[in-house]
Amino acid sequence: MKKFPVLFSRLGVVLFFCFVILSCGEDSIGSLSEEMKQEIRTRLKQENFQGVVLISKGSEILFRETIYHKRGSLPKQLYRKHNFPLGEVSKPFTAYAIKLLLKEKKIKETDAVKNHLPWFPYPNISIENLLRHTSGLPKYIEIDPDFDVRKEIPKRDQIKANFLNSPRPAAFPPGEYWKYTRIDYLILGYLIEELSGKSYASFIKEKIFLPLEMKHSSVDSSDSLLGNSGILSNPEDLVLWKEELSHPKLLNAKEIQSLFQKTVLSDPIASDSIYFGEGMYLGEYFHWAYGKERALANLFYQDRKSDVFICLVSPWGGSKGDLSSYKSILTEVIFGGKKLRFKNQTAIKDKNEIGIDALMKDLKVPGLGIAVYKNFGLSWKKNFGIKNAKTGEKITDKTLFRAGSLSKTVTAVTAVKLAEEGKLNLYSNWNKKLKTYHIDLMQRKKGEYVNLDSLLSHTSGLTEKGNWDDPINENKKHLIELQDTFSSKTGNGLKLYYTPGSKSRYSGGGYSVIQEAITDITKHSFSRVIRDYVGQPLHWTRSTFRQNLTEDDDYNEGHDPESQILPLKNFVTPELGAGGLWTTPEEIGNLFLQVALATKGESEFVSESSAHYLLSPKMSAANLTVHALVGRGFFLNRTGSSEYFFHGGHTKGHKSLAFFNAKKGYGIVIMTNSENGSNLIWRILRTVSLQEKWDKFVN
Repeated sequence: MKKFPVLFSRLGVVLFFCFVILSCGEDSIGSLSEEMKQEIRTRLKQENFQGVVLISKGSEILFRETIYHKRGSLPKQLYRKHNFPLGEVSKPFTAYAIKLLLKEKKIKETDAVKNHLPWFPYPNISIENLLRHTSGLPKYIEIDPDFDVRKEIPKRDQIKANFLNSPRPAAFPPGEYWKYTRIDYLILGYLIEELSGKSYASFIKEKIFLPLEMKHSSVDSSDSLLGNSGILSNPEDLVLWKEELSHPKLLNAKEIQSLFQKTVLSDPIASDSIYFGEGMYLGEYFHWAYGKERALANLFYQDRKSDVFICLVSPWGGSKGDLSSYKSILTEVIFGGKKLRFKNQTAIKDKNEIGIDALMKDLKVPGLGIAVYKNFGLSWKKNFGIKNAKTGEKITDKTLFRAGSLSKTVTAVTAVKLAEEGKLNLYSNWNKKLKTYHIDLMQRKKGEYVNLDSLLSHTSGLTEKGNWDDPINENKKHLIELQDTFSSKTGNGLKLYYTPGSKSRYSGGGYSVIQEAITDITKHSFSRVIRDYVGQPLHWTRSTFRQNLTEDDDYNEGHDPESQILPLKNFVTPELGAGGLWTTPEEIGNLFLQVALATKGESEFVSESSAHYLLSPKMSAANLTVHALVGRGFFLNRTGSSEYFFHGGHTKGHKSLAFFNAKKGYGIVIMTNSENGSNLIWRILRTVSLQEKWDKFVN
């Protein structure tokens, strides 16, 4: 049994934070040639970027231009002498100021905020919780839903008063989950003033701007969320700021190290590292921040390995996904990323291009299947490589891939269709039923209960820490028969670990409960129910939940990182709905397509109301990625100008991803037969999304 979807939370970082192109050499770039500069101009214009681009290495500025589609009377050097509002790119400054004060006052980050701000009403929230967004404090729009659309924004002290006058419990115990809220850094702004005895603006100016000679930087003291936003700067000053983060003078390197350390979420189940530090998003060797204020957007990106810094400023706005994509164009040019080609690979002569076959060989991925959708229909599909490294047999349109956790989308859709028929209630109390499945609810508090809605959205509090992947469980048909082989106790190991609805923890065991509910209510095997509710309506001819496949079934073997064949895993019956599907890119893609069509009321497969239910967000999917929300059976990405819904899959030796835009009707399914599949998946997604002019996104 898989505890967590590695595809999202570990291997997904390549795409999900900056689209770093994997064939780039990042150790040294030297100066930029005129050819590279022209390529930057051309490619950014092709993607409709307008604004300022600054690239530096160390303190040396390599490229600084204002790019317009039409010059006219527009300024040629925008923001050279003037500054612009950083929006939430202000947060790293607030975090740094806190570091300075903690050193001066000999205070620890683990200190309770209330020890230093007596009016703060949460005694167990620490300074570190605020810095890392693990406080559980409400979002301000939960207090004032109209805040972001008001013509007159409340003043800072009014926001503080509203916060204090609207007491509500923290969403989760501090440190156990991640929840983005502007209130965290608003409180830190007040903490800076309390500890320093100075205004936020005076402290930032005296302790950061003046020592670093950031002459074009200032603080807007009237900012209503000062600390979260409120700083103004320009690209040249941000180079000086980047240098302080790289080679600190105001603090030593050890004292700022935690800025770049991943946040660790710790609860009774496990500790998860997520790619957010203190005020910044992180990758393995880079950090970045995005801000948007007064319709102006900017992105701050620093590669700590190569010491390359990129600043993008767009006076015409742009989403986080837009600016992240523009930044990726720059890293591709700077580090020599090659363009990926799917067709006419033998004709490649350009040193800046690489064919898909060559890339698969480089990444040691034996086999690949792709299905691309456009205008709410299949645009093209193609298979590459071999299904078995020993025999060298080629993959065909009929060859089955392991879906892994993509199976959960099928289970979720089936459950919702049964709910449409009145056979399942998504919101009723399931506690009594869970006990019949031998699930431990001993930690349940009075009034708490688990329902199917919370199971579908991984917010039930129910999960497993153990293992069912053992010969002892072979041929077992129901949850009550399973034995958790990691435990000395009898039973399946499923347990309620936290308050339902307080956070999201990915739970394969939760989907086993959903499967049990489906078979209970229908009195049929899970495979038969899927056939009736999904397979036949979608005209599936290949997909199956059957295990123990034979050579005649035409399936992909799984391969390890060295392309050696791995033993075939057979899921026990109760976990089929969590990970047991064998399918093709086109057949699972058609399920995603029908959900997209249903959001417009144009599907006979699933109703419009059910589609909107499936794609409605419950909360952050932080233990997978801080840029996603969890829906029901699907994850949601809202980092761009339109929403994507997606899911990944990983069974040892097999990795896959389905990624769709319901509003625009385009998407892709990518399936591989290798543990190395993630890097290839992200590269293909990046290439197709650019070629097809998809709305930009970060995930």
